[in-house]
Amino acid sequence: MRRTLIIGLMLAAAWATQTQAAQTRRWIVDTAKDLLKGRGDGVAVTTDGRLEGVDRWSAIATLDEPVVVAGGLDADGSLVVGTGHPANLYRIGRRGAELLTAVPGEQVTAVLPTPDGILVATVAPGVLWRWRDGRLEEIGRLGEGGIWDLAVHDGVVIAAAGSPGGLFRLGPRGFSRWLEVPDVHARCLATADGTLLVGTSGKGLILGIDRDGRMSLLVDSPFTEISDMVATGDGSVWAVALVGEPPESPTNGKSAAKANGEGDDGSATTEAGSLDLDLPKVNGGTASSELVRVTPEGALLSIHRFSRQVASAVARDGDGVLVGTGFEGEVWRFVDDGGARLASVDAVQVVGIVGDGEILLAQGPAAVLRRAPGGEPGRFRSEAMRFPRPMRFGEYRVDPPVDGLRIRFRTGASDKPDESWLPWTEWTGAATGRLPLPAARSVQWEIELAPGDLVDRIEVAMAEINLPPRLTEVSVEDPGTVYLAAPPPSGPVVDAMHPDINGVFTVIDESTERAAPAAKGKKFYRVGYRTVSWQAEDPNEDPMRFDLEVERRDGHRLPVVERIEGTQLAVDTTAIPDGLYRFVVTASDGPQNPGAALSATASSRWFTVDNTPPRLEVRADGDLWQVRVSDASSPIAQVEWSRNGDRWHPLAPADGVLDGTVESFEFPRQGGRGLVVVRAIDRHHNRATEGVVED
Repeated sequence: MRRTLIIGLMLAAAWATQTQAAQTRRWIVDTAKDLLKGRGDGVAVTTDGRLEGVDRWSAIATLDEPVVVAGGLDADGSLVVGTGHPANLYRIGRRGAELLTAVPGEQVTAVLPTPDGILVATVAPGVLWRWRDGRLEEIGRLGEGGIWDLAVHDGVVIAAAGSPGGLFRLGPRGFSRWLEVPDVHARCLATADGTLLVGTSGKGLILGIDRDGRMSLLVDSPFTEISDMVATGDGSVWAVALVGEPPESPTNGKSAAKANGEGDDGSATTEAGSLDLDLPKVNGGTASSELVRVTPEGALLSIHRFSRQVASAVARDGDGVLVGTGFEGEVWRFVDDGGARLASVDAVQVVGIVGDGEILLAQGPAAVLRRAPGGEPGRFRSEAMRFPRPMRFGEYRVDPPVDGLRIRFRTGASDKPDESWLPWTEWTGAATGRLPLPAARSVQWEIELAPGDLVDRIEVAMAEINLPPRLTEVSVEDPGTVYLAAPPPSGPVVDAMHPDINGVFTVIDESTERAAPAAKGKKFYRVGYRTVSWQAEDPNEDPMRFDLEVERRDGHRLPVVERIEGTQLAVDTTAIPDGLYRFVVTASDGPQNPGAALSATASSRWFTVDNTPPRLEVRADGDLWQVRVSDASSPIAQVEWSRNGDRWHPLAPADGVLDGTVESFEFPRQGGRGLVVVRAIDRHHNRATEGVVED
């Protein structure tokens, strides 16, 4: 029983070495790309991938009007802003807001300080005003539409107007129309390297106009309005696009009366035409706004699409740009091709940014906010990092350590933080330490930095919790079935694909064309062998090794092979006595977890080992030969006879069904002297042969 079992290793499965489960991993955040997945309040992400504490905005004036729409810095550095509903002009100083004048109109849309006074634009009506020496004077009026923005191009003041869309300029001869714009409104203006940039509303275009008045199309946005633009030092143009005033809806050939809401009988209709805006998507829903960048070479890049926030203002901020949004009053900072929230303010919408990010204009309430040094520390919250398997957390490290920093952590099971997550840990000022948290699938950190503090890198060490392998199936093939990648050089093997038995002797024909190999290999028969295969997986994707044993019915086990990597074996069962057995497979992840290996064990179905040939009795009975075949363990599979080396003739059992361990047969005797040979084969391919002389 303890003799060594002879085994055949068939088609070992290839196990690619995966990331080590017991090996310490590190979640490292030290690039702008990774940092921009988080969001901050008073902490900026720099282009070189660092966190920087920055000054925050605080309100310096709150106004009674619903909205502060536009503003500009005068030559003396003072801030002048215009409001809407009603339209008023204010100077904002250290003592708060000083009302300069009421402006006739519904809303101030643009404020442009010039050496010759402060220009103020309005809508409803569309008028250009000048505030100078304590007086407000009208210097230009549109016949229809309003003025939306002002800019200086090549030394000349340009006004964006609509509808209809057009550009006006203020020259020596007064205020006059300059160029038509191919859209409903000319909505905003900016200048870059001698080119006037025009953002439109209706189609969402960005147009470029050179000094000679030649117009070109730079951007055709999928949104309907370009609400603001800014040119940066590298020659790029950043713009925010949103769903603004829609283009005029066609009436599809309907009469003017129908377009004005009148039916054929003079009754009112409820629909004058349909408007189908094919707006871009984000996260499966319609995007509300978008930040785009036009490179110096003219390429258009979509930097970020907002799913809820409405981006309405953009301005330079060092090596990046600031974007003001609503509906919760946020300021985002973008560098290169990504961005993160920089701050949230106490307002519904940030509608304007003045002085390269120094001043914010807001509504809900109408307020003016200014960056001020010496404020409270800012905070930055990382993305929630999700791992495919539970992790055990170790040491964290903030590099470089800075005075005054504080950091905290939390973990959870879901992809994004929700009520199921554990509470934040207590704030700690240590730049390195151990996370006091249980194992989890997700982790997040939040850091607090004072203005001017810089952090290059934050890392968290962790290791996967090792989970035991899983054996999902252990299968045993029919007796004698083996799978080989190629035919064997020799041995009692019969090709199961194309057996060709023409006489008493069976041979393997190597010239026979063979089919393509199956997944397990090509199927053959080898007497005395049983093929066992199993399916296993490791939750940690660790490489596994397997031990195979054969267990007798009384529970005694014999080792077959240890520490193999394949998942299929053909085992020579002639080495063990006849009886009932089953295979036992043990999977271990020991190669990847020395000293802490986990294992799983599974068994196959019970199967019979039968290495004993059947008993065969042949006797004459008149004109017949009577044959009785019996087997101690297996049903009889085939009985056949031959006379004088002729071909084999199969015999049918007396009861008509070949299914028992004892079967009877008969066949006629023939005249003349000869040698009659009878062969019996049981289900395990054991053979018995008996010969009798026929006179």
